[in-house]
Amino acid sequence: MAPINGTNHEAELPTLDPATFAPKDILVKDVCVIGGGCSGTYTAIRLQDKGKSVLVVEKRGQLGGHASTYKDPKTDITLDVGVIVFGHLEEVKRFFGRFGIPLKTVPTSLGPPVYVDFCSGETIQHSPPDQAAVGAAFQRYAAQLAKYPELQDGFELTYPVQEDLLLPFGEFVKKHSLDDLVTTIFAICQGYSPLLELSTIYVLKYCNSVLMDTLERGFLMTERNNVGELYQKAAMELDGNVLLSSSVVAMDRSDARGSARLLVKTPSGYKLILATKIVSTVPHKTDHLHGFDLSDDEKSLFAQFFHNSFYAGVLRNTKLPTDRSIHGIGPSNPLGVPDRPGIYALNPSPASGLFQVYYGSPRALSEDHVKADIIGSVQRIQRARGIATYSAPEFAVFENHSPFNMMVSREAIQGDFYKKLNDLQGQRHTYYNGASFHTQDSSVLWQFTERLLPRILAS
Repeated sequence: MAPINGTNHEAELPTLDPATFAPKDILVKDVCVIGGGCSGTYTAIRLQDKGKSVLVVEKRGQLGGHASTYKDPKTDITLDVGVIVFGHLEEVKRFFGRFGIPLKTVPTSLGPPVYVDFCSGETIQHSPPDQAAVGAAFQRYAAQLAKYPELQDGFELTYPVQEDLLLPFGEFVKKHSLDDLVTTIFAICQGYSPLLELSTIYVLKYCNSVLMDTLERGFLMTERNNVGELYQKAAMELDGNVLLSSSVVAMDRSDARGSARLLVKTPSGYKLILATKIVSTVPHKTDHLHGFDLSDDEKSLFAQFFHNSFYAGVLRNTKLPTDRSIHGIGPSNPLGVPDRPGIYALNPSPASGLFQVYYGSPRALSEDHVKADIIGSVQRIQRARGIATYSAPEFAVFENHSPFNMMVSREAIQGDFYKKLNDLQGQRHTYYNGASFHTQDSSVLWQFTERLLPRILAS
């Protein structure tokens, strides 16, 4: 027994010496994918397509990451919690198509919402800009976005970084007369907060050219309202090469010619993974990488990330009308953008009496705090409307999608942070994927993966 490698834990764990493991506990693979969310699952499937042996290590009990599905026991209706819609990309259509999951095109809006100040519960008579004004603002936004095609493919930035990309988004809005677009952008960029203070680069990356196209054509979503089905079928295709409820507790990537070694804690005990390559798709913050043997460069870069937090759930017993969505508004704030943390929207679901709720914060919050704030906000609406209730709203399901929207400071962007981050690709047996290296969007992350695959395979 020896101290764990790559962590601060004092407990003694198995060494990374294969001689100390039973043969059944040693897994030899071409690629070990760490993280089984949208990027990790897609990467594993595509590498397997290319003839590589793969293994996915996922800390949760199922694949999918932010994509999870709730089945209402009363009606058997399924509701996606988190990832719901996708862009019109061939990568999206092929990935769902290979598993026989039909897609449909749906409108980008559920219709005019009711605007509410969630702090007071009061309905606000807010009149958003008309379609003509919003359309003209979208054209101006698209013209600015077109100046930065590199944003569509990770963070391959042009240096010096253009000043507009570093502006707080509120200043970018004023500079390019985009006021009429802010209500729409706020509704789209759920989880990005405080919206008007964020560096513009992060808003442009999320509201990217694929999203602009999709807003015109309508979103793609599964006909059965069940994104979870995709990841269930992907797990079956990976044919046992998935370790669920498992985590990397140590690794050694120092042997440049040999394999990387990973010690993984699983429900059935420790496993030693010997992999030629690693693809890491987890959030790349140092406090999420306890089992990694981080280099000085990796430590220095990953320590600079900060993030937003995003939460989603399904509520029952709200007693709210189900004919319209309820959106947040800040009646006394610039451009009506409400303060965060708080609810973005309460959307009536196809399952009778259930509402889907989305909540964001600029910083990490405890799940208990978020749940209490959501329920308190709903109760304020109930009181403001004179809705009589005999029991509090309650969660049918609650999901914490944090960390969300990984960012660094404007100074780091202006410097060479993203150049150095990209230079990590291929070092020490490791490639990187996921939102830290692009944006919080499954569709474009799958596109990004296709561009990363040749580098992994060539190595």
